[in-house]
Amino acid sequence: MTPTSRPAAFAAETHDLGDLVLGPLGDDVDAIAAVLATLDPWARAGLPVEAMRRRLTRPMAATYRFALRLDGRPVGCVSLRHPFMRGPYVETIAVFPEAQRRGVARRVVEWMGREVAGEASNLWLCVTEWNTPARAAYRALGFVEIGPAPDLAVLGQTEIFMRKPLGPPIVG
Repeated sequence: MTPTSRPAAFAAETHDLGDLVLGPLGDDVDAIAAVLATLDPWARAGLPVEAMRRRLTRPMAATYRFALRLDGRPVGCVSLRHPFMRGPYVETIAVFPEAQRRGVARRVVEWMGREVAGEASNLWLCVTEWNTPARAAYRALGFVEIGPAPDLAVLGQTEIFMRKPLGPPIVG
């Protein structure tokens, strides 16, 4: 590695953010899938635990998945795709209820921005239109609603495409 190069964004297996560690799903994948299946939007969609597990473990190119562990305990997960449109696409960011309102999502979003600093100018995600708590949380994290995407994930349901600008467009 030359002095000006750095590892590819999100390539490290573990990312240490102090008491919050992003690491492999590992043995926690079943427990994480079980909790996610009880949370909206997945509960409302009726996704069973095994479907959540497959979603978290199926191989996909340019997709990075991490368990979120707070003080060693699994408290959620994040799945993102990079590259996307001049920045990563957050496929899933889920924080279990007991860890919500503790800055976990903010720390994860800030980490994503640091990972792509100087090479990307956006973070992207979609949120289900009826999920007003998540929409408000994403707005509080700096995401701006770009527009509706009807029938994207579920027929008859609209997703809202959101962007968090990280800075001016990077040319080159």
